Amino acid sequence: MSQAIGAETSFRLLVLDEAGKLHALLSEPLVGQGYDIACALTEKAARAFLDDEAQTLGALVIDIERGNAPVAAVVARHARRLNPLAPVIFVSDVPAEVQGDLRAPGAAFVVKPFDPGLLVMILEELAAGA
Repeated sequence: MSQAIGAETSFRLLVLDEAGKLHALLSEPLVGQGYDIACALTEKAARAFLDDEAQTLGALVIDIERGNAPVAAVVARHARRLNPLAPVIFVSDVPAEVQGDLRAPGAAFVVKPFDPGLLVMILEELAAGA
């Protein structure tokens, strides 16, 4: 398993990304920083991963496309129920549409387009605050 910078244990990250584009964008910089990344292309796959691996999850990143905010909310609630300490980061180009139901402690929003280094910084800040 990979290790996050300065960490003694692995930092597992689940990316829910129905199109697969966000996972591709994040893989190189995050793996380069020591993150162990899993990708789920569907709500069902994300929930199955969480059912099996929630206690080892360091954070959840959800790509919100137009129309899938309800899916994002369901997966985020499922993750929080199984591992309330794991932060959830929502990535979207439509922030006003998604923020209502999804606002919660330990959540962050990143507006597209963004530099992948910003996500690394947010992950480190959220992990430090946990």
